[in-house]
Amino acid sequence: MKAAIVAVGTELLGPGRPDTNAVWLAERLERLGAEVRIRVLVADDEGAIAAALVALASECDVVVATGGLGPTEDDRTREALARAAGVPLERDDARLAALRAAYASRGRTLGPEQERQADRPRGARFIDNPVGSAPGLFVSVGAALVAALPGVPAEMTAMFEGSVAREVASRGAGTIVRRVLRVGGRTESSVDVQLRDLYGADGVEVTILAASGAIDLILRARGPDASAARARLAPVEAEMRRRLGADLFGEDDATLASVVGGTLAGLGRTVATAESCTGGLLGAELTTVPGSSAWYRGGVVAYANEVKVGMVGVDATVLDEHGAVSEAVARAMAAGIRERLGADYGVAVTGVAGPSGGTPEKPVGLVHHAVADAGGGAHVVLRWPGDRALIRRRSVLAALDLLRRRMREA
Repeated sequence: MKAAIVAVGTELLGPGRPDTNAVWLAERLERLGAEVRIRVLVADDEGAIAAALVALASECDVVVATGGLGPTEDDRTREALARAAGVPLERDDARLAALRAAYASRGRTLGPEQERQADRPRGARFIDNPVGSAPGLFVSVGAALVAALPGVPAEMTAMFEGSVAREVASRGAGTIVRRVLRVGGRTESSVDVQLRDLYGADGVEVTILAASGAIDLILRARGPDASAARARLAPVEAEMRRRLGADLFGEDDATLASVVGGTLAGLGRTVATAESCTGGLLGAELTTVPGSSAWYRGGVVAYANEVKVGMVGVDATVLDEHGAVSEAVARAMAAGIRERLGADYGVAVTGVAGPSGGTPEKPVGLVHHAVADAGGGAHVVLRWPGDRALIRRRSVLAALDLLRRRMREA
């Protein structure tokens, strides 16, 4: 079953107002076995909304629309639904009475503006709103079912779970099982080359996506039920895991920080950080993990050379000989912070985040990452593209991945 999502609201087309409803709906529809093919943002314009609904209904079996069902003048979804369905808009006396009673129970009087919420296209069914006043609507547009819901997230989710989910499931969509495999330290193209022969497996759809600091492999399998879908997915997932080996760091919602934290907790070990160009972002990333105080000892942000020497323990002669952005200093920072803070692992980052400060020998984006432990340590130098924020973000994730791989060797 093909599905589409329409978000109505002129404000969504401007900056600063992301459509969070669509993200939630896409995940929920997929779990019900509906394949979301299209997401659309539409301004508060009756003609534009109606045109979008007609176009999507011609391509999809189910269309879920959010927004534009309130009492104000710019709420035009009801009128657009009637236009799209080719039927008149009518006021429902029973719904109007229910609205009046609901307002009266809260000590309020239903005004002419609120009365619009009792309007529906001829033949449409109301969707009860358990947490608000504006009802939703089920409307047939061609052969497709359109479910229109308010844009308020709490109302939208309650109404979807209470009414729309059953309607979608009753249409026999089957079940889609989804798995995300997360890969670190690789490029999207190299992972694609390694795995592309697995993409055509029967009943399994694979999407590869370059995410922040990782490559995500999104696997979807459809079946008449969850067990059958998992059976289709299992052999493809197993072969991908075998080929990826140590490059695979987690699945689904796992992050490098959560994987590193879980590994440290399982080993009963601790980590400390020394940061130059990342300015504390590495420590901040580690402490996004609940319970991080059990294994994160702390860190030092050491931009000035005097701080690297005095607080981290880097030998001044190493700085003089190699410069702050160097393998020798990165290793010395990792070893020094490990010793100073009494941690099992020390992690350090030093580099040139830009936009200024680069030289031909040490250009913007050049970053050294190092890990120190009782057995020695590890180092990697990388040249990151992008602006200052992106270089710093990538450096943090590269340092976490280096620590993750070092712990695998222990």
